[in-house]
Amino acid sequence: MWYLILYAIFAIWVLVDAGKRKNNRIVWSLATLGLGPLVLPVYFAKRNLKDGETREGGFGWNVLKNFTLLWTLTILIWGIAGMVGVSVIVGETGDGVEQAGAVIGGAIGLGMIALLWFVVVVAALLLGMFLKKTGVVEKGPTGLLAANTKDQE
Repeated sequence: MWYLILYAIFAIWVLVDAGKRKNNRIVWSLATLGLGPLVLPVYFAKRNLKDGETREGGFGWNVLKNFTLLWTLTILIWGIAGMVGVSVIVGETGDGVEQAGAVIGGAIGLGMIALLWFVVVVAALLLGMFLKKTGVVEKGPTGLLAANTKDQE
């Protein structure tokens, strides 16, 4: 539930941002809504740059760097939702043994979520370091924004 709310907010932001950057706003926002942390890093790595913006490291590095940040945010939301779920269960049960079991189960679940986060982040950052191209620097404006700048001159 919280995950959907988070990526619905991101989809609305992408709709507005892609419109300003002359990207395909409908496709990017629908893809963000449906596939959140997999599509949004690609959008950040491919979107047209405005005047004065730069993007370094190449496409692969930018996708994996942004994926790592969004994955961390997604896992944080999952962890908070898990803690809320455990607190609801503990509040509904009157038996101390059931409450202790819910707390222990919640702690194990949070530990597994943290382990999942760690493994994915380390793998993404290691792969990203291999893909990073330090000589690649994109300077804005790019894409259709660059075409409009040339037309105005």
